[in-house]
Amino acid sequence: MDSMSQSQPGAVEVGQAEPKPMVMGFVLTLGHGVKHMFNAGFFIVLPELKSALGLSNSAVGTLSTFRGMGNGLGNFPAGYLADRYSDHWRAILGVSILAVGVFHFLLGSVSAFWLLVLMASLSSVAISFWHPPAITALSQKFAHRRGFALSVHGTGGSVGEALGPITAGVLLGFFIWRTVLQVSIIPAIAMTILIALTLRGLKGESGGAESFRSYLGSVRQVLRQPAMITILVVTGGFISAQAAVSTFLPIYLREDLGYSSLATSAFLSVSQVSGIISQPAMGFLSDRFGRKAVILPSILMLGITVFAIPFAWNGPSLLLVVVVMGAFNFPLMAIVLAAALDVSGDDVPATTVSLVFGATVVFSSLTPGLAGVLADVTGDVATTFFMSAAISFATAGFAAVRSLSK
Repeated sequence: MDSMSQSQPGAVEVGQAEPKPMVMGFVLTLGHGVKHMFNAGFFIVLPELKSALGLSNSAVGTLSTFRGMGNGLGNFPAGYLADRYSDHWRAILGVSILAVGVFHFLLGSVSAFWLLVLMASLSSVAISFWHPPAITALSQKFAHRRGFALSVHGTGGSVGEALGPITAGVLLGFFIWRTVLQVSIIPAIAMTILIALTLRGLKGESGGAESFRSYLGSVRQVLRQPAMITILVVTGGFISAQAAVSTFLPIYLREDLGYSSLATSAFLSVSQVSGIISQPAMGFLSDRFGRKAVILPSILMLGITVFAIPFAWNGPSLLLVVVVMGAFNFPLMAIVLAAALDVSGDDVPATTVSLVFGATVVFSSLTPGLAGVLADVTGDVATTFFMSAAISFATAGFAAVRSLSK
């Protein structure tokens, strides 16, 4: 290989053909599922961690807040690196998934609260490096079916979110919470090896910004579009609601309703199963009828179902509420990502992805902490759901009067 091909972003070594689109799509979707297994399993472990270490609701909310901040802030360098070094996407993806497993292992090995916060935050930073290269690759290779392709990728995440709670719940029946976190390193290593073997030659269609200064210029250019600002605000709004619900629904089920770890994990898993079914359909509908036609009713249904949680009590009625919530909640991120990529075009796609995920830290990083304080002040975890519902309704109202397209 000559020096020119070595120095230019986007160049691929001679003899390294790009992976076939279907192979690439399968591996990226599978990796997304593994990543979300870690994320969903953590929330099942969280009540056990809270009990074992004697943490308050405020402390739990603080831990979740710092996880959200890590995920949001990590997206900004992740977007730059994915655009700038688009010929190294395989390495970025492999290191990302391996680092998540390593930091989960370390999270299960420490006891001091701020060390727990640090390991959880670093794990979320590592998670953030997955989305920019993975979603950009799918967006470029399936440009005419972007909503559907990203929804299938999102379905992989929903499968992981469904399997994560059940897996963690079963493991907690045999092991302490520390061991459950530590064994996370095993699927992380396996996924890293699969990425290394199957995604050789994976690259983007653009090398992105040549310097960090030009990268910031690209960010400013993207942010000049009013529709992009709307998309970022909408993303931050529904993620804020989602973050509080994800943190305190397991605690509500365990402490207020008295469910076991396994029963709690079953509730959360079933909500994801409904998302698995609905996500490709919603992606297809957004390609056919427009992104807003799917995003707006989904956020409204998120608010309605979250508000209904404390009134459903338990049993079949609560299960129905959680299932409906999952059907509209979890496909949302894939649709807003497709909307953002529609608006920004092909110049800095990974930067666009990082901006969408980075919007979560601007709006949602404080939500779990505030929800925890509210629960402690009122003495009622259910109040966190009313707060989340109010955020959802406000977000839906904002989306209703703004354009989500060029």
